[in-house]
Amino acid sequence: MATLGAVGVTGLAGCSGGTGSTPTDNGTTSNTTTQSETSSGNETTSESSNGENQAFTRGELVEDFEQFEDSRWGNVGGTIETDTNEVYSGSQSLHMTNQKGRVAGIFKSFPDGLDLSKHDLSLAVKLDKPVRGKIAAEIIAPARSDMLTSKRFIPKELNGWVRIDLGYTGRKGDPVLKGVQELRLMVQSEEGTAIDVRIDDLRKIPKPDKGKVMLQFDDAVTSQYEVAFKELQERGWAGGVAIIPDAINSQGNLTTGQMREMRDAGWDMMSHPQVPKPLPAYSEKKQRELIKKSYNYLDLKGFPKGARHFVAPYNRVSKTTLDLISEFHESSYMFGGCPNNAQQPSNMHAISRVMGKDPRGTRRVLNIAEEYNQLVVIQWHDIGEGKDYETSPDDFKNVLNHIKKKDMDVITPSDLIDG
Repeated sequence: MATLGAVGVTGLAGCSGGTGSTPTDNGTTSNTTTQSETSSGNETTSESSNGENQAFTRGELVEDFEQFEDSRWGNVGGTIETDTNEVYSGSQSLHMTNQKGRVAGIFKSFPDGLDLSKHDLSLAVKLDKPVRGKIAAEIIAPARSDMLTSKRFIPKELNGWVRIDLGYTGRKGDPVLKGVQELRLMVQSEEGTAIDVRIDDLRKIPKPDKGKVMLQFDDAVTSQYEVAFKELQERGWAGGVAIIPDAINSQGNLTTGQMREMRDAGWDMMSHPQVPKPLPAYSEKKQRELIKKSYNYLDLKGFPKGARHFVAPYNRVSKTTLDLISEFHESSYMFGGCPNNAQQPSNMHAISRVMGKDPRGTRRVLNIAEEYNQLVVIQWHDIGEGKDYETSPDDFKNVLNHIKKKDMDVITPSDLIDG
């Protein structure tokens, strides 16, 4: 087992409900917040019956950590060692820990330049601590005055292996992705909050020549028909609605007729079970029952196209939950706080969303995604005037008008699958 000693670090910076686990904004930044002193087709990965992950072969391998001792990675903070027991692919992964918190991570210089001009980064992660945390990346191109940052939120119970896209959430200067000179991968936490994470199979995957935007609305409330549907229709766009089956045709929620009208206009009616607790709180049998019931409702009611897509209640899933979702659905969405690969997210069952109720942060993410051709999935709940609504009509239209100015395609969940 190979280990890198720690060095000093100076300066770091779902549906709503009773669980209180989802961040209140997108956490975007216009520049990096970390300053460290260092020494020198659906190709999602699934788990086989013996518990081993099947190989993810899309794109080009950047680092598999098989020859880590000789691969010139340096230490950003914490303790770094290879691990042959908890592995995503190959014979070993990289285990990063810091019992005192703040940061655990690695960096690598690329003297000849790492070309990310036509690719996005994709990484397999297993985050044990903190229980809710962010995987961060810094893409330095060519210096720290010209760099991109990525922060991907991982929910509380998702402590098994999961592949994620490292979509850009911050930019400083004028990065030149043709020749990336340094890459940093890390997890940050508050001082005193332990960090325990494994990473594996860092790849770069192709991206298209144009960015994309997807608009989603959770819980099927009336304002999504009265406000969102009307505003998108005026712009020639369609979106997706996360449907709670038991709420349909009740006061304050969509009717079946409204769902059909939206479907006929190109919208997706997506599966979204309503449960008192996040799905990982239930047994595997109960989770499968809830997921299947919600899927069957949409399929039998005449929404089979939208039923292919799932939205995680409370934005909370475990590895078991993702495996169950994949039995019934072709895609799944949750809060991640960053964009995705716009050609095809590297994990179609862990697609990241950002919160539309944070219009300033949403506009920032859109600006970066437009420039670097990534996919932004924006999520809202209810829209209306007054404190009882999460988003005001003005804030909602502000984001839509910003999208209208962008050179990006507005797509639906089915568009992402069907092309």
